[in-house]
Amino acid sequence: MKFRRRITGVLLLFALFLIPLPLWALSDDMKKEIALGEKVAADVEKQWERVADPALSARLSMLLGRFLPHLSRPLPYEVRIVREKMVNAFSLPGGIVYFTTGMLDFLRTDAEVAAILAHELVHADRRHVMIQTARASKINLAALVLMIASQGSAGPMILTNLAQIAVTNSYSKDLEREADKEGFRILVEAGFPPAAMVTSLEAMIYDQLKRPYVDPGVFMTHPELPERVAYILQTARETNIPIRRKKALNLLRPSVESREGKTVLLLDGEPVWSLPESTENRGIAVEAAEKIDGLLQMETAPYEIQVITFDGKNALRVGPSIVAREPLPGGAESLESFRESLVRSLGEARNKHPGAKYLR
Repeated sequence: MKFRRRITGVLLLFALFLIPLPLWALSDDMKKEIALGEKVAADVEKQWERVADPALSARLSMLLGRFLPHLSRPLPYEVRIVREKMVNAFSLPGGIVYFTTGMLDFLRTDAEVAAILAHELVHADRRHVMIQTARASKINLAALVLMIASQGSAGPMILTNLAQIAVTNSYSKDLEREADKEGFRILVEAGFPPAAMVTSLEAMIYDQLKRPYVDPGVFMTHPELPERVAYILQTARETNIPIRRKKALNLLRPSVESREGKTVLLLDGEPVWSLPESTENRGIAVEAAEKIDGLLQMETAPYEIQVITFDGKNALRVGPSIVAREPLPGGAESLESFRESLVRSLGEARNKHPGAKYLR
Protein backbone atom coordinates (compact mmCIF):
# COMPACT_ATOMS: atom_id res chain seq x y z
CA MET A 1 0.00 0.00 0.00
CA LYS A 2 2.87 2.40 0.80
CA PHE A 3 4.38 1.73 -2.63
CA ARG A 4 1.03 2.39 -4.35
CA ARG A 5 0.51 5.62 -2.40
CA ARG A 6 4.03 6.75 -3.34
CA ILE A 7 3.45 6.06 -7.04
CA THR A 8 0.09 7.85 -6.90
CA GLY A 9 1.77 10.86 -5.32
CA VAL A 10 4.49 10.93 -7.98
CA LEU A 11 1.90 10.73 -10.76
CA LEU A 12 -0.07 13.54 -9.13
CA LEU A 13 3.01 15.77 -8.95
CA PHE A 14 3.81 14.94 -12.57
CA ALA A 15 0.27 15.85 -13.58
CA LEU A 16 0.52 19.16 -11.75
CA PHE A 17 3.60 20.03 -13.82
CA LEU A 18 1.92 19.11 -17.10
CA ILE A 19 -1.55 20.61 -16.63
CA PRO A 20 -1.70 24.44 -16.69
CA LEU A 21 -3.37 26.05 -13.71
CA PRO A 22 -7.07 26.93 -14.10
CA LEU A 23 -7.74 30.53 -15.08
CA TRP A 24 -8.98 31.49 -11.61
CA ALA A 25 -5.63 30.45 -10.11
CA LEU A 26 -3.58 32.74 -12.37
CA SER A 27 -2.50 36.28 -11.55
CA ASP A 28 -4.45 39.22 -12.92
CA ASP A 29 -1.54 40.08 -15.24
CA MET A 30 -1.52 36.59 -16.73
CA LYS A 31 -5.30 36.64 -17.17
CA LYS A 32 -4.99 39.91 -19.10
CA GLU A 33 -2.14 38.49 -21.17
CA ILE A 34 -4.16 35.37 -22.03
CA ALA A 35 -7.18 37.47 -23.03
CA LEU A 36 -4.94 39.62 -25.17
CA GLY A 37 -3.51 36.54 -26.89
CA GLU A 38 -6.99 35.27 -27.66
CA LYS A 39 -7.84 38.63 -29.28
CA VAL A 40 -4.82 38.41 -31.53
CA ALA A 41 -5.55 34.73 -32.26
CA ALA A 42 -9.01 35.63 -33.50
CA ASP A 43 -7.46 38.04 -35.99
CA VAL A 44 -4.83 35.49 -37.06
CA GLU A 45 -7.54 32.94 -37.79
CA LYS A 46 -9.48 35.46 -39.85
CA GLN A 47 -6.40 35.80 -42.06
CA TRP A 48 -5.45 32.11 -42.22
CA GLU A 49 -7.57 28.97 -42.10
CA ARG A 50 -6.99 26.94 -38.96
CA VAL A 51 -6.21 23.32 -39.79
CA ALA A 52 -8.25 20.67 -37.98
CA ASP A 53 -6.10 17.55 -38.25
CA PRO A 54 -6.49 15.34 -35.15
CA ALA A 55 -3.39 13.24 -35.84
CA LEU A 56 -1.16 16.25 -36.48
CA SER A 57 -2.58 18.14 -33.50
CA ALA A 58 -1.98 15.11 -31.26
CA ARG A 59 1.63 14.92 -32.49
CA LEU A 60 2.24 18.57 -31.65
CA SER A 61 0.47 18.28 -28.29
CA MET A 62 2.68 15.33 -27.40
CA LEU A 63 5.80 17.38 -28.16
CA LEU A 64 4.40 20.32 -26.19
CA GLY A 65 3.72 18.10 -23.16
CA ARG A 66 7.41 17.24 -22.89
CA PHE A 67 8.33 20.92 -22.57
CA LEU A 68 5.76 22.04 -20.01
CA PRO A 69 7.75 20.99 -16.91
CA HIS A 70 10.66 23.12 -18.14
CA LEU A 71 8.77 26.40 -18.57
CA SER A 72 8.63 29.03 -15.83
CA ARG A 73 4.99 30.21 -16.11
CA PRO A 74 1.83 28.09 -15.87
CA LEU A 75 0.15 29.49 -18.99
CA PRO A 76 -2.43 27.43 -20.91
CA TYR A 77 0.08 26.64 -23.65
CA GLU A 78 -1.40 25.40 -26.92
CA VAL A 79 -0.12 24.65 -30.43
CA ARG A 80 -2.30 25.50 -33.43
CA ILE A 81 -1.83 25.00 -37.18
CA VAL A 82 -2.82 27.39 -39.94
CA ARG A 83 -2.90 26.69 -43.67
CA GLU A 84 -0.18 28.82 -45.23
CA LYS A 85 2.71 27.92 -47.57
CA MET A 86 5.01 30.45 -45.93
CA VAL A 87 7.57 28.80 -43.63
CA ASN A 88 6.69 30.32 -40.29
CA ALA A 89 6.02 29.68 -36.63
CA PHE A 90 5.14 32.29 -34.03
CA SER A 91 3.80 32.67 -30.51
CA LEU A 92 1.22 35.01 -29.02
CA PRO A 93 0.86 36.44 -25.52
CA GLY A 94 -0.69 33.88 -23.20
CA GLY A 95 0.98 30.82 -24.70
CA ILE A 96 -0.63 30.12 -28.10
CA VAL A 97 1.95 28.90 -30.63
CA TYR A 98 1.17 28.73 -34.35
CA PHE A 99 2.84 26.58 -37.00
CA THR A 100 2.07 27.14 -40.66
CA THR A 101 1.62 24.07 -42.84
CA GLY A 102 4.62 25.39 -44.78
CA MET A 103 6.80 25.16 -41.69
CA LEU A 104 5.64 21.64 -40.87
CA ASP A 105 6.35 20.57 -44.47
CA PHE A 106 9.80 22.18 -44.34
CA LEU A 107 10.92 20.51 -41.10
CA ARG A 108 12.01 16.91 -41.59
CA THR A 109 11.70 15.20 -38.21
CA ASP A 110 9.84 15.50 -34.92
CA ALA A 111 13.12 16.63 -33.36
CA GLU A 112 13.27 19.66 -35.67
CA VAL A 113 9.60 20.47 -35.00
CA ALA A 114 10.41 20.28 -31.28
CA ALA A 115 13.36 22.65 -31.73
CA ILE A 116 11.19 25.32 -33.33
CA LEU A 117 8.48 24.75 -30.73
CA ALA A 118 11.04 25.20 -27.94
CA HIS A 119 12.14 28.51 -29.46
CA GLU A 120 8.55 29.79 -29.66
CA LEU A 121 7.64 28.58 -26.18
CA VAL A 122 10.48 30.64 -24.74
CA HIS A 123 9.17 33.70 -26.57
CA ALA A 124 5.79 33.09 -24.89
CA ASP A 125 7.18 32.11 -21.49
CA ARG A 126 9.42 35.20 -21.30
CA ARG A 127 6.71 37.59 -22.65
CA HIS A 128 8.93 38.60 -25.56
CA VAL A 129 6.19 39.88 -27.84
CA MET A 130 4.87 42.06 -25.02
CA ILE A 131 8.37 43.37 -24.24
CA GLN A 132 9.10 44.11 -27.90
CA THR A 133 5.77 45.89 -28.37
CA ALA A 134 6.33 47.98 -25.25
CA ARG A 135 9.79 48.94 -26.51
CA ALA A 136 8.40 49.91 -29.90
CA SER A 137 5.68 51.99 -28.22
CA LYS A 138 8.20 53.50 -25.74
CA ILE A 139 6.08 52.53 -22.73
CA ASN A 140 6.37 49.95 -19.97
CA LEU A 141 4.54 46.64 -19.90
CA ALA A 142 1.93 47.73 -17.37
CA ALA A 143 1.02 50.77 -19.46
CA LEU A 144 0.89 48.61 -22.58
CA VAL A 145 -1.66 46.22 -21.08
CA LEU A 146 -3.70 49.10 -19.67
CA MET A 147 -3.84 50.92 -23.02
CA ILE A 148 -5.04 47.81 -24.83
CA ALA A 149 -7.52 46.85 -22.12
CA SER A 150 -9.00 50.36 -21.89
CA GLN A 151 -9.95 50.22 -25.58
CA GLY A 152 -8.93 53.83 -25.97
CA SER A 153 -7.85 55.36 -29.27
CA ALA A 154 -4.30 53.97 -29.00
CA GLY A 155 -5.40 50.45 -28.09
CA PRO A 156 -6.24 49.11 -31.58
CA MET A 157 -3.04 50.52 -33.06
CA ILE A 158 -0.90 48.89 -30.36
CA LEU A 159 -2.81 45.63 -30.76
CA THR A 160 -2.04 45.72 -34.50
CA ASN A 161 1.64 46.37 -33.79
CA LEU A 162 1.70 43.51 -31.32
CA ALA A 163 0.18 41.12 -33.86
CA GLN A 164 2.68 42.23 -36.50
CA ILE A 165 5.65 41.69 -34.19
CA ALA A 166 4.36 38.24 -33.20
CA VAL A 167 3.62 36.98 -36.72
CA THR A 168 6.82 38.34 -38.29
CA ASN A 169 9.01 37.52 -35.28
CA SER A 170 10.41 41.05 -35.31
CA TYR A 171 12.37 40.67 -32.10
CA SER A 172 15.52 42.51 -31.14
CA LYS A 173 18.78 40.59 -31.00
CA ASP A 174 18.74 40.11 -27.23
CA LEU A 175 15.25 38.57 -27.23
CA GLU A 176 15.97 36.33 -30.21
CA ARG A 177 19.22 35.17 -28.64
CA GLU A 178 17.42 34.38 -25.40
CA ALA A 179 14.80 32.36 -27.28
CA ASP A 180 17.54 30.41 -29.06
CA LYS A 181 19.67 29.73 -25.99
CA GLU A 182 16.81 28.99 -23.61
CA GLY A 183 15.06 27.02 -26.34
CA PHE A 184 18.22 24.94 -26.72
CA ARG A 185 18.28 24.39 -22.96
CA ILE A 186 14.71 23.13 -22.69
CA LEU A 187 15.17 21.05 -25.86
CA VAL A 188 17.97 19.20 -24.09
CA GLU A 189 16.10 18.98 -20.78
CA ALA A 190 13.04 17.53 -22.54
CA GLY A 191 15.17 14.76 -24.03
CA PHE A 192 15.24 15.78 -27.71
CA PRO A 193 18.40 15.61 -29.88
CA PRO A 194 20.21 18.92 -29.21
CA ALA A 195 21.42 19.09 -32.83
CA ALA A 196 17.84 19.67 -34.03
CA MET A 197 18.14 23.37 -33.13
CA VAL A 198 21.20 23.55 -35.38
CA THR A 199 19.95 21.44 -38.29
CA SER A 200 16.72 23.41 -38.64
CA LEU A 201 18.69 26.68 -38.89
CA GLU A 202 21.21 25.13 -41.30
CA ALA A 203 18.38 23.94 -43.54
CA MET A 204 17.06 27.51 -43.76
CA ILE A 205 20.53 28.86 -44.56
CA TYR A 206 20.82 26.39 -47.42
CA ASP A 207 17.30 27.21 -48.59
CA GLN A 208 18.29 30.88 -48.80
CA LEU A 209 21.22 30.02 -51.07
CA LYS A 210 18.98 28.28 -53.61
CA ARG A 211 16.77 31.24 -54.45
CA PRO A 212 16.08 34.89 -53.62
CA TYR A 213 14.51 34.78 -50.20
CA VAL A 214 12.70 37.15 -47.86
CA ASP A 215 12.72 35.62 -44.38
CA PRO A 216 9.12 35.60 -43.16
CA GLY A 217 9.20 34.16 -39.71
CA VAL A 218 10.96 32.18 -37.04
CA PHE A 219 14.34 32.53 -38.75
CA MET A 220 14.17 36.30 -39.13
CA THR A 221 17.68 37.71 -39.49
CA HIS A 222 17.88 39.38 -36.05
CA PRO A 223 20.65 38.19 -35.68
CA GLU A 224 21.77 36.60 -38.97
CA LEU A 225 21.29 32.86 -39.33
CA PRO A 226 25.00 31.88 -39.39
CA GLU A 227 25.53 33.93 -36.23
CA ARG A 228 22.68 32.07 -34.55
CA VAL A 229 24.15 28.72 -35.52
CA ALA A 230 27.53 29.85 -34.21
CA TYR A 231 26.32 30.87 -30.77
CA ILE A 232 24.17 27.76 -30.37
CA LEU A 233 27.23 25.63 -31.19
CA GLN A 234 29.23 27.72 -28.72
CA THR A 235 26.57 27.16 -26.05
CA ALA A 236 26.76 23.41 -26.75
CA ARG A 237 30.54 23.44 -26.34
CA GLU A 238 30.37 25.45 -23.12
CA THR A 239 27.87 22.99 -21.63
CA ASN A 240 29.65 19.89 -23.00
CA ILE A 241 26.64 18.87 -25.09
CA PRO A 242 27.75 17.03 -28.25
CA ILE A 243 26.08 18.05 -31.51
CA ARG A 244 25.31 14.84 -33.43
CA ARG A 245 23.15 15.67 -36.42
CA LYS A 246 22.25 12.08 -37.36
CA LYS A 247 19.68 11.73 -34.57
CA ALA A 248 18.04 15.05 -35.35
CA LEU A 249 17.83 14.12 -39.05
CA ASN A 250 17.16 10.41 -38.59
CA LEU A 251 20.02 9.51 -40.93
CA LEU A 252 22.89 6.98 -40.92
CA ARG A 253 20.62 4.45 -39.23
CA PRO A 254 21.97 0.86 -39.45
CA SER A 255 19.84 -2.29 -39.70
CA VAL A 256 20.43 -5.96 -40.42
CA GLU A 257 18.28 -8.08 -42.75
CA SER A 258 18.27 -11.47 -44.43
CA ARG A 259 18.28 -11.21 -48.24
CA GLU A 260 18.58 -14.11 -50.71
CA GLY A 261 20.68 -16.33 -48.46
CA LYS A 262 22.83 -13.50 -47.11
CA THR A 263 22.97 -11.45 -43.94
CA VAL A 264 23.05 -7.83 -45.05
CA LEU A 265 24.02 -4.76 -43.02
CA LEU A 266 22.26 -1.63 -44.29
CA LEU A 267 22.54 2.10 -43.69
CA ASP A 268 19.38 4.08 -44.31
CA GLY A 269 18.02 1.06 -46.17
CA GLU A 270 21.01 0.67 -48.53
CA PRO A 271 23.36 -2.38 -48.28
CA VAL A 272 26.90 -1.65 -47.06
CA TRP A 273 28.18 -5.14 -46.18
CA SER A 274 27.02 -8.73 -46.66
CA LEU A 275 27.97 -12.14 -45.31
CA PRO A 276 26.62 -15.62 -45.97
CA GLU A 277 23.48 -16.30 -43.91
CA SER A 278 24.13 -18.08 -40.60
CA THR A 279 23.42 -17.48 -36.93
CA GLU A 280 27.08 -16.71 -36.27
CA ASN A 281 27.37 -14.30 -39.19
CA ARG A 282 24.19 -12.52 -38.21
CA GLY A 283 25.74 -11.93 -34.79
CA ILE A 284 28.83 -10.45 -36.47
CA ALA A 285 26.66 -8.14 -38.59
CA VAL A 286 24.52 -7.04 -35.62
CA GLU A 287 27.64 -6.26 -33.57
CA ALA A 288 29.08 -4.21 -36.45
CA ALA A 289 25.75 -2.36 -36.84
CA GLU A 290 25.68 -1.46 -33.15
CA LYS A 291 29.23 -0.11 -33.32
CA ILE A 292 28.49 1.88 -36.48
CA ASP A 293 25.39 3.41 -34.87
CA GLY A 294 27.56 4.94 -32.16
CA LEU A 295 30.70 5.69 -34.16
CA LEU A 296 29.57 6.85 -37.60
CA GLN A 297 28.24 10.39 -37.34
CA MET A 298 27.43 13.08 -39.89
CA GLU A 299 30.47 14.88 -38.44
CA THR A 300 32.82 11.92 -39.09
CA ALA A 301 35.52 12.80 -41.64
CA PRO A 302 35.85 10.27 -44.50
CA TYR A 303 39.53 9.76 -43.63
CA GLU A 304 38.42 8.52 -40.20
CA ILE A 305 36.97 5.44 -41.92
CA GLN A 306 40.05 3.32 -42.63
CA VAL A 307 41.25 -0.22 -43.16
CA ILE A 308 44.29 -0.58 -40.91
CA THR A 309 46.66 -3.36 -39.87
CA PHE A 310 46.00 -4.47 -36.32
CA ASP A 311 47.91 -7.38 -34.69
CA GLY A 312 49.08 -8.44 -38.13
CA LYS A 313 45.57 -8.56 -39.61
CA ASN A 314 43.40 -6.04 -41.43
CA ALA A 315 40.65 -4.26 -39.48
CA LEU A 316 38.05 -1.64 -40.34
CA ARG A 317 38.24 1.38 -38.07
CA VAL A 318 35.57 4.09 -37.77
CA GLY A 319 36.79 6.97 -35.65
CA PRO A 320 38.59 5.60 -32.61
CA SER A 321 37.27 2.02 -32.65
CA ILE A 322 37.34 -1.20 -34.67
CA VAL A 323 34.07 -2.19 -36.35
CA ALA A 324 35.13 -5.46 -38.03
CA ARG A 325 38.35 -7.38 -38.43
CA GLU A 326 39.92 -10.36 -40.17
CA PRO A 327 39.63 -13.30 -40.35
CA LEU A 328 36.26 -12.80 -42.05
CA PRO A 329 33.79 -15.65 -42.63
CA GLY A 330 34.10 -17.29 -46.03
CA GLY A 331 32.06 -15.46 -48.67
CA ALA A 332 31.96 -12.17 -46.73
CA GLU A 333 32.53 -8.93 -48.63
CA SER A 334 35.99 -7.49 -48.05
CA LEU A 335 36.77 -4.85 -45.45
CA GLU A 336 37.86 -2.47 -48.22
CA SER A 337 34.47 -2.88 -49.91
CA PHE A 338 32.81 -2.29 -46.51
CA ARG A 339 34.86 0.90 -46.05
CA GLU A 340 33.94 2.23 -49.50
CA SER A 341 30.25 1.60 -48.80
CA LEU A 342 30.41 3.45 -45.46
CA VAL A 343 32.12 6.46 -47.07
CA ARG A 344 29.51 6.48 -49.84
CA SER A 345 26.64 6.28 -47.31
CA LEU A 346 28.18 9.12 -45.31
CA GLY A 347 28.31 11.26 -48.44
CA GLU A 348 24.71 10.44 -49.35
CA ALA A 349 23.53 11.35 -45.84
CA ARG A 350 25.36 14.68 -46.01
CA ASN A 351 23.80 15.37 -49.40
CA LYS A 352 20.40 15.18 -47.67
CA HIS A 353 21.51 17.97 -45.32
CA PRO A 354 24.06 19.99 -47.31
CA GLY A 355 23.93 23.21 -45.32
CA ALA A 356 26.18 22.13 -42.46
CA LYS A 357 29.88 22.77 -41.91
CA TYR A 358 30.59 19.31 -40.55
CA LEU A 359 34.33 19.72 -39.98
CA ARG A 360 34.33 23.10 -38.22
